[in-house]
Amino acid sequence: MAKEMEEIDLDQIPDVQGGKGVDLSEFTGTKKKVENITVLDIETPFDESGNYNDKVKRKVKILKVFTEPVTDIVNKEGEKVPVRASELFNMKQTEDGKWGISTNDKAKIRKFMKRQKVNRLSDLKGTTVIIKDYTDKKGNTYLGFVVE
Repeated sequence: MAKEMEEIDLDQIPDVQGGKGVDLSEFTGTKKKVENITVLDIETPFDESGNYNDKVKRKVKILKVFTEPVTDIVNKEGEKVPVRASELFNMKQTEDGKWGISTNDKAKIRKFMKRQKVNRLSDLKGTTVIIKDYTDKKGNTYLGFVVE
């Protein structure tokens, strides 16, 4: 059964401020250990040359490196949710379709591995990173870590 529509004066609908994210800046400078690394499949509007094209959605793989929990927050349902710091790193695809990490020393993942003094991705687990916060244009704060 259809719900009856209420007639309203559109000029009487008030402006309501959107919710703000949690301020996590207090954790900048703290140290945590890398807990895990996962591979994510995403779509990107950037072509193979790094040029932006919003009409192109190319499927790529990225690495997500994340820490043990930095803190907990309580969500709207009243449940504690762990907050972790994370960073994303591009992966490269070979001509035969295999995904891997760049061998270029200027690649973000290589700079991070050098900073952490490891030669293999698996050796990143358990290394200590320095937490830093990022704030987006909407005022939401996210946690990452120093990679260079």
